[in-house]
Amino acid sequence: MAVSTSHGSSGAAVQDNVDNSRTACDEADDGTLQELRAQCDALRKQLDAAGDGAIFGEALEAVSEAIVIYDADGRLVTCNCNFRELYGYSEEEARPGVHFAELGRIDVARGQVIVGDEYGDGDDYLQRKAEYRRKLEGSFIVRLKDGRWLKTTDRRMSGGGFVSVQVDITEIKDKEEAFRKAMEQAEAATRSKSEFLANISHDLRTPLNAILGFSEMILGEVSGRLENETYRGYLENIHKSGQLLLSIVNDILDTAKLDSGKYSLKRERFDPIELTNEVLATFTPISREKDLRISVAPAPDGVPTIVTDRRALIQIMNNLVSNACKHTNSGGSIDLRWHLSDSKRLEFSVADNGVGMPAELVAKIGEPFLADGSATALRGERGTGLGFYICKKLVDLLGGTLSVDSTPGEGTTVSVQWPVQNLVPELRP
Repeated sequence: MAVSTSHGSSGAAVQDNVDNSRTACDEADDGTLQELRAQCDALRKQLDAAGDGAIFGEALEAVSEAIVIYDADGRLVTCNCNFRELYGYSEEEARPGVHFAELGRIDVARGQVIVGDEYGDGDDYLQRKAEYRRKLEGSFIVRLKDGRWLKTTDRRMSGGGFVSVQVDITEIKDKEEAFRKAMEQAEAATRSKSEFLANISHDLRTPLNAILGFSEMILGEVSGRLENETYRGYLENIHKSGQLLLSIVNDILDTAKLDSGKYSLKRERFDPIELTNEVLATFTPISREKDLRISVAPAPDGVPTIVTDRRALIQIMNNLVSNACKHTNSGGSIDLRWHLSDSKRLEFSVADNGVGMPAELVAKIGEPFLADGSATALRGERGTGLGFYICKKLVDLLGGTLSVDSTPGEGTTVSVQWPVQNLVPELRP
């Protein structure tokens, strides 16, 4: 029994050893399998990365711009052929790991980029480019020795490096230069036109003043009675035509001065209500002739003395009142008003109950030579069309704004407003 028992125990031990050996083999197979799977996964990732890299590389070469990628230290990671060809770099010069400063030194050494009066010397160029890449803001523009202009735009990437895109903007620069030259030529032509108008206006004034002076003397019968009434009528027509022509010449001369910037201002202090009454007195003849009621409405709270160019303000008033007289029928009224609003704005307005203007004409107020199609042209009272244009220019010079409110058949109100400190420095809003 004892032997039998001992034999049985030995068999169980052998069985356990067999089972343990099988388990060890199974575990060894599982470890090998896992290792193989890990290697397969790694290979798959490498293949995917290679595929992505190939796609990225193909895309990099397909774009028309020059592209280069630098790491956080400013060393080249990769670039496309356009970048190397743009600057004439060899593959060895534009190799991975080269610093952008080294490429810059190659540019300066070869004279590839223009330095000198516009960019300073080569060191200055390199410092400015390094400063730009330290900030990576905006763009960096450089001109190559062959005349091309390049615009470099660098933008930071999440990994710490930055991508640099360089575009040929020569066509844009050429257009800018052409536009600049065209503007200079246009300005020169405008100056020549203004000088010509100013000169010819002065030349025309001399004979006109003689015509007006002698016709006034004859009409005033300074040297004896003018008994022929027909001749008197002729002289009156000559005098009126001379006055109209002188007015046109003055408008042209003023326009030339304003356009050329030669209209000088002289600031002085005066009472605006007194000045308005003085201007109003000069319109007495036309108000009687057309039976117009022209009045200066008193300001409810009064108006302070103002400081501005008296002559320019008189011209603004004259043009506005004259225009109102032209477009107001006999028996109509014209009101002139000064108003101070809450110590913030000072306003002068001329309101009539005349023919008014359509909205499309009001929108064009302030344009030069605005006569055709206007109420003036329709009424047969043609002029230069410069009245409102001159007013707008003078108002701008005096720091104000001009606005027009008009309704056909009901009348027109033209208002000029100034910030109170422009005309009354001691009053502050």
